[in-house]
Amino acid sequence: MSDTYRQLKAHIRELEAKAEALRRRELKEVIRTVRQQIRAYGITPDELFAPDLSDLVQYRDPGTGKTWNGHGRPPAWIRGQDWEKFRVDG
Repeated sequence: MSDTYRQLKAHIRELEAKAEALRRRELKEVIRTVRQQIRAYGITPDELFAPDLSDLVQYRDPGTGKTWNGHGRPPAWIRGQDWEKFRVDG
């Protein structure tokens, strides 16, 4: 291993350029495939880009829609009640 630091950095830049060229070449096919799946499943922009917090939400107040992840101090809407009736089915 007789490479110098500068030689390794130059090699890294070369590899990064090759990786970017490959990414650009493959991107059209990836986009085509994604668009096909979006059409096939009828996915809306809201469904596609909305944050997926379902794995964080453990409890939901059905009256207000407020949620809680079960960590920290319980919110007022769940305190003193049976938490199981607010549990979100995962």
